[in-house]
Amino acid sequence: MITIKVSPSCTWGGSQELDKYLKHLSMRQEKYPVSSSKDNIMVAQHASDYGYSRVESFMSPERLTPIKEQFNKVRDLGQLQYQDEYTEQCAHPLVNLPGVFDIVFDDEVVDLASAYFRCLPTLNNVQVRRSKATTLSESQLPGNGQTTLFHCDKDSPRFIKFFFYLDNVDMDNGPFTYVEGSHIDKFPNWRTQYRRSESEISSIYGRDKIKHLTGNVGDLIMGNTNGFHKGRKVTKGERLLMTAYYSVHPTQWQTTYGGQIRKQDFDKLPDFKKPMADYLNKV
Repeated sequence: MITIKVSPSCTWGGSQELDKYLKHLSMRQEKYPVSSSKDNIMVAQHASDYGYSRVESFMSPERLTPIKEQFNKVRDLGQLQYQDEYTEQCAHPLVNLPGVFDIVFDDEVVDLASAYFRCLPTLNNVQVRRSKATTLSESQLPGNGQTTLFHCDKDSPRFIKFFFYLDNVDMDNGPFTYVEGSHIDKFPNWRTQYRRSESEISSIYGRDKIKHLTGNVGDLIMGNTNGFHKGRKVTKGERLLMTAYYSVHPTQWQTTYGGQIRKQDFDKLPDFKKPMADYLNKV
């Protein structure tokens, strides 16, 4: 059993928000207990302690390739939800990209997410987003390009995102970047500003705490993005990324980008996985 670490001073809503989270967590642990594999418990404990984990060769790359092909088809048809000079994003991937369903409800994915919460979690949102090379500075990037600046998500005091790279990612094409331990260690007045530069964060936490999580297609990166994080700016090539959000309660962005599931897909889930869709809209 992993140790769950949370701190009222590190949540946007303080003690009140944390109390609400712990109530939801306790209710879900009682209703949907789990028994996860030892390996996944170790990965989940690292994420709980440090805010992130990385698992190499977590999944066969061939399982992820169709999602990239489906995304490109949606783009070529002019049906993206959002597109600018830096970012392309597909609306509701569970509905529009058929390959996503089998990944985010995969048995091993579910077991690892369950290990993190010590119960069956909910899937709140899925995003598939491409970032493209640019010479603009982070502060100049439009729209979702602002995620290249450090920030802390407001969804929950403690939730987890699973990042699946659909391209191999090195330091040039935008690795997920995390400030180790910042989910439980924030500086005074951190709430006064939402976006922060790497130089500012480095001066506070030290450069050794900034982890650039490169990886290949098939690797898994997971992070509690209540801690400081960003997507490093793409300077060469591009990066296509699928993100699945797991929690134990409704979250802020659950219906904005990717909070829908096809009812026919929901119906074919085994009964024990159906509670994972508690906060998804069935369409």
